Amino acid sequence: MKTRSLILLASAITLAAGAALVGRALMRPPPPVTIVKEVAAPAKPQQQRQVLVAARPLTPGEFLDGGSLAWRALPEDSLRVEHYTASVDADRRKIEQEVVGATPRRNLAEGDALTRETLVRNGEHGFIATVLKANMRAVSIPINAVSSNTGLVNAGDRVDVILYLERKEMEMQSQDLPNGAYTLLAAQTIVQDARVLGLNGNPSGIGPTLPAETDENPSGGRSPIRTLYESITLEVTPADAERLAMAREIGALQVALRGGRQADTAAAQAAHADVAPAVTRLGNATDIFKLPTPQAVKTFRGEQQGQQTFAPMAR
Repeated sequence: MKTRSLILLASAITLAAGAALVGRALMRPPPPVTIVKEVAAPAKPQQQRQVLVAARPLTPGEFLDGGSLAWRALPEDSLRVEHYTASVDADRRKIEQEVVGATPRRNLAEGDALTRETLVRNGEHGFIATVLKANMRAVSIPINAVSSNTGLVNAGDRVDVILYLERKEMEMQSQDLPNGAYTLLAAQTIVQDARVLGLNGNPSGIGPTLPAETDENPSGGRSPIRTLYESITLEVTPADAERLAMAREIGALQVALRGGRQADTAAAQAAHADVAPAVTRLGNATDIFKLPTPQAVKTFRGEQQGQQTFAPMAR
């Protein structure tokens, strides 16, 4: 075989083999593509704390009690310094004892957080002003242990105020009259159904409280010290405030405790407002100093006749 023919044959075989390899490469499927998916790290659970909230709608002047308090879990990043927060039952109990008896400064909806800014507690500035009902006034009047019914009247009670004229004052005005100081004595109820806001300016007891854990015998067996009250603060209407201001310049004032089961209807209050209480004088209270019936005596002076009435002195 000629050399040229061998070269052509070798070239043809080489081309055929190359074509076969190329065709095989083209016919082979592409290798699978590996997709790497980044998995996000699991989020850390957000820390939460128990926050004191209103269990129902609250209005200014309404005292907080156990039924108006609730606890709700809130994220820590949403808390403020003013919030009441607790993590254990003992802390919750302590906070509840602290806020029970307080009143909100503004209207609060159910679920609103109770803060130190929204609540005013007993003894804090503005407590009496917040507790006062609309269009009412707070008036303090001087009292003593007897006129205040010490031990009977406390903050939150309802009382009547009685004006009475004292005998020692009447003696100065009736020195020339027999028993004149007694005949001028009188008393009248000038204010009815007034709420007691405090004694000696202290409103302690006007709102509800939770029992605190105390020693069974903290005073060591000694009798508690009795407080002497010199003033009482009442919630009255503007007209009653003026009446009390005038009355304490006339005589002495005494409070009478009202029962808790008396009628509190609007009709009953209107009836009391329209009818002024009668004045009780000495003759209405006792007959001891009642004077005998005046005696009429006929007098003769010449031909003239007359009659003179004598009032016998009481014995």
